[in-house]
Amino acid sequence: MGRVYVFWGVTIGKPGSALAEGASRLGIVHMSTPARFEPDDVAILWAPFRGTFRSDVYRQIRAAGGRAIIGENGWLSPIQGQKYYQVALHGWNGTGDFPDGGPGRWDSWGVPLSDWRQDGENILVVEQRPKGINLDPRAMPPGWAQSVAPVTRRPVVRRTRFTEAPLERQLDEAFATLTWTSTVAIKSLIRGVPAFYCGPHINCGELMRRGLDVDHPIYPDRESVFRRYAWMQWTEAEIRSGEPFARLLALPHDGKPAVLLDPDAVPSAWTLAGRVRALAAQHGRNPLAKLAQRVVG
Repeated sequence: MGRVYVFWGVTIGKPGSALAEGASRLGIVHMSTPARFEPDDVAILWAPFRGTFRSDVYRQIRAAGGRAIIGENGWLSPIQGQKYYQVALHGWNGTGDFPDGGPGRWDSWGVPLSDWRQDGENILVVEQRPKGINLDPRAMPPGWAQSVAPVTRRPVVRRTRFTEAPLERQLDEAFATLTWTSTVAIKSLIRGVPAFYCGPHINCGELMRRGLDVDHPIYPDRESVFRRYAWMQWTEAEIRSGEPFARLLALPHDGKPAVLLDPDAVPSAWTLAGRVRALAAQHGRNPLAKLAQRVVG
């Protein structure tokens, strides 16, 4: 194996020291971009959204035939009081490679799966945390949650960052959930509520439908998918040990260059109705805002 590089940007909320220590078990760690990457080099990157310097590093090392290990927040976290992080080779949030180690990891977590529910009063649209990067289609377009119009005969409930109602209660009232790429979709599946998404890809996307036809969900077997995806997320202590990195680097590597095309920019999804809904959510105690929300639905 060649040189090891670590790039994770601002460390707030990220396992920076654990990533560095785990990477050091592979070899000497470098934290500055080389003049040229080589096919045997490895870069460990926090999610390289377009518009970040990590995106440039990601394209450069893949163009040289090197490998990129991508980290992100876990698709299900916390579990048993521990926070988890995604770690995959050449992808994140539903893409990338990782070896399947069997059912034991998921089974050891003891996550109860509720039976599928085929009733429910409404469609729950969930806004996810803004990432501040609007050029990458993996980031939710500004205003999407307030403006999206699901194809449904059921009432639409919009959960924004101003919503005070407990998520669990809203899930129990929902027929289905609709997100961009939020991990709330996973919590929905675990609770037995079908999930839809509109982003380019999402963790456990095999268990959901993509699009707005939310009155026609699917009810697939969940456990086999969760058992496989369990090997894509790890605790900080496990990352510190270097085990996740060693597992990924044991996958076949041919050293061939790969050209990564820039994703198309995603425009804002704001609509007039969406702006009114956003104002109503932000100023929910204002009688005029409540009236406006009733008018636009």
